[in-house]
Amino acid sequence: MPNERDMPGIKARLRLTERLLIGSVFCIAVLFTLLLIAVKWPNYWIYVAAEQTPMTWLQSVLWFGCALLALICCTLVYAQGGFRREGVVWLLLSAAYAFLMIDERFAFHERVRDNWLKQTGIKLLPWEEAGDFIPLVYAFVALLFLVHIVRVFRARKAALVWFIAAAALFALAVGMDSFAVSNMSKGAERLEQSSEEIVELLAVSSLFSSVVLMLFHYVTALMSGKREV
Repeated sequence: MPNERDMPGIKARLRLTERLLIGSVFCIAVLFTLLLIAVKWPNYWIYVAAEQTPMTWLQSVLWFGCALLALICCTLVYAQGGFRREGVVWLLLSAAYAFLMIDERFAFHERVRDNWLKQTGIKLLPWEEAGDFIPLVYAFVALLFLVHIVRVFRARKAALVWFIAAAALFALAVGMDSFAVSNMSKGAERLEQSSEEIVELLAVSSLFSSVVLMLFHYVTALMSGKREV
């Protein structure tokens, strides 16, 4: 356990580390996107809009980071107070992030849509493609657990702000994804799908940032000997 006199300095360095990590994530996201656009210009959409591209690879890496950090948060909660409701929330979040990583990397829901759901003609919204409702189902499931998740992130105001930003961006991405691209021109479709992937990248980067802040919150609490979770 660190000496109590050393804690202010340790906390200051941890705060600096948080900022550097979050700043690095967004710098990598922006620079990587610009690189993908530049190397295929004027066909900017090739590495950005389609599934199983370098863009979706980066998104899956960030989802993996979220899953791993959420699992570490779960272990820290357990270390401080045993396996309580907060630990269960983190465990479920880790599993959800891991599932979304697999979905992003292998285009799982797109394959299900194209191979099975599209033929059913089912639409949850009048303007969407037939069978293209899985992202809406994901969003609905997330809403069911939202109250419990917010309670966890409320322990760190900055983490809650990043989480709300991530939720808003994901909602925007799901909304953009719901529009039927078959009704658009090729140029409009490429621009819309590229924009959607960029919004999704910003969303998962924001989510990663929120989990990083919660992780450092638990680490600080554990070092100071306070039961803050």
